[in-house]
Amino acid sequence: MMTNLTPAMFAAPTIALASTVWLYTYFWKRAADKLLFQRYMRWVTALAFLLNFAWEIIHCPLYQGGAYALAHIPVLALASLADAIMVDLLYLGFALIYQNGLWAHPLTLLRAFWLLAVGGTGAILFEVAHLAAGNWAYTDKMPLVPGTGAGLSPVLQFTLLPVLLYSLSFYLAAPKVASKLV
Repeated sequence: MMTNLTPAMFAAPTIALASTVWLYTYFWKRAADKLLFQRYMRWVTALAFLLNFAWEIIHCPLYQGGAYALAHIPVLALASLADAIMVDLLYLGFALIYQNGLWAHPLTLLRAFWLLAVGGTGAILFEVAHLAAGNWAYTDKMPLVPGTGAGLSPVLQFTLLPVLLYSLSFYLAAPKVASKLV
């Protein structure tokens, strides 16, 4: 649970949001199928918020000061919004590397590997930085990634959810072909 909100904590999400908007616009302008790109990114963002919110609620008791209380819902929602922005930025960062706004369709094994590696590494760095800054602390119930001090739950959150989100979003965003009974 966040122990103290500081202006510096909003710097990274603000930069991430500005970068996300710029990259979204960049790839939308170049998309061969603008509608599919829009639908896909909407699904990614919506599902990222919802699944991260569920994850935040579930692992809330692993943080000091975290408890299932109505007063924590706005903080968890804010964290989930920041998570959704980072999921979008991660996707669009890979789109920049692959020069393809729909790079995750299909999500190949190699691309999934790099997504897992970058998501996990980024989560470890993010957690270590916020722990060092005193923005939050874990309870003794939080399992740790050996040698890092980062909590296993938030690392798994940002390692596994993007792969699930990108795959599921393509399934939901793709136009459905009506089947005809002959």
